[in-house]
Formats: sequence, structure tokens, C-alpha cells
Amino acid sequence: MADKEALLSTLKNFNWHVVRRQLDDFLPDVVRKRYPLLPADIESFLGSLEACTNKNETVWFLTHRDYGGNRDGMFRWNEHELMCLDAAGGDNEEMERIRDFWDHHFPFMFAVHSDYDYLAVDLNPEAYGQIVHGYMPEPEEASPVARSFPEFLLLFVETFRGDAKYPLSLFI
Repeated sequence: MADKEALLSTLKNFNWHVVRRQLDDFLPDVVRKRYPLLPADIESFLGSLEACTNKNETVWFLTHRDYGGNRDGMFRWNEHELMCLDAAGGDNEEMERIRDFWDHHFPFMFAVHSDYDYLAVDLNPEAYGQIVHGYMPEPEEASPVARSFPEFLLLFVETFRGDAKYPLSLFI
């Protein structure tokens, strides 16, 4: 079974830029307030990273820099939500639907070389901890990828080892 160390080792072997840094609480207060009950394994993983990007910087795990708004000129951690809210054109019902979706989906990985794909943790009670994939122009139509973050780690390592299945193949 793959763990975070196996994944980080695999990423380095595939020329990803991986910089470690242990932070006890990597989320700013505004993000922590919105997502108070994140699974501990995803918090531990993301909190252990300063940076984790592919060599072209078109795929990355979000880190404290992203959630804190310190990623110069790049996608904001909630970019998908912000783009959809803007596209809603002031339709209050649509904006509420979009906000409700993102209140229950914590984004942790982006791929911008395709359709602005993302991976997120589903925080809805019936699917808590499940990893989902979505993309523009309808990011709220997310599909399950893994039942948990540990299962995602295993599947993602397998993706790099030659068993690249959609949608994880978009993130290598």
C-alpha cells in the first residue's frame, strides 16, 4: 500500500519539484473556518509541503502558499468557484448552488494544461473523505476517483508506474 512518502518519492523520480516543510496548521483562518472538519490524512500531507509541482508547473498540490493567497499570478485555491460565481451573472439561486457545492468540497490539486481539472475531498456526510475529480466549465459535476485519501495515494503512485487511468492520468 502506498503512503505519502511513497508518493513523494515517486513524484521526485518523475522530476516533480517537491519541497518539504512541516506546518502544524497550514490553512489561514478564513479557509479553516469554511472547512473545519478535514480528514487528518489530507491535512498531514498538505501540511508537509512547501511546494509540489510537475516540472512544467501545470499540475500541483495546493500548499499553504496557495491557500494563503501567496502564489503570484497563479490560480487561487478557490479559482473554480470564483470563475463559476462570476459566470452565474448575479443569479442568486445559481450562486447559492455553487457556494454550497464548494462548501462541501475542499480542492487540493490542480491541473491547468487541459480543462482546468481539479481533485478535491468530498466533505458531504454520505461521502466524507472521498476524492473527486472535476473540470471546467462545470466543475460542480464532480466524479469519484477514490474512496479515501490513502486509496488516492495508492492509485496515484500506480498512475506513475505505468497504469495511467483517466482522470488521474491528467495529473502526471
